Amino acid sequence: METSNYAEWAELLRVLAHPTRLAILDSLKDGTKCVSDVCEILSVPQPNLSQHLSILRREGVVSFTEDGKKRCYFLTNPALIKALMCVLAGDYEDRDCQSVSGLMTAGK
Repeated sequence: METSNYAEWAELLRVLAHPTRLAILDSLKDGTKCVSDVCEILSVPQPNLSQHLSILRREGVVSFTEDGKKRCYFLTNPALIKALMCVLAGDYEDRDCQSVSGLMTAGK
């Protein structure tokens, strides 16, 4: 395992380690959503959501497209986020988590 990645991985985990940011990622794991949609799903005020999206965007976790005046966000690495969510939930029986389950049991 390449040890030079540890600092980068630690920074990614630090950025993700916030309940609102994890909820944002969870809401985006199934595809692109506009800011207004994420606000509605999470019941989070738009200014607060924008602050968290800015942090996630700065770290390269999400990116966006513009649709007129709307910004619509998507995950830059959906497979990584889906796997992380499966690991955090411990839900390896879920159909979407089967590939993660194989990875987790392969090391045993």
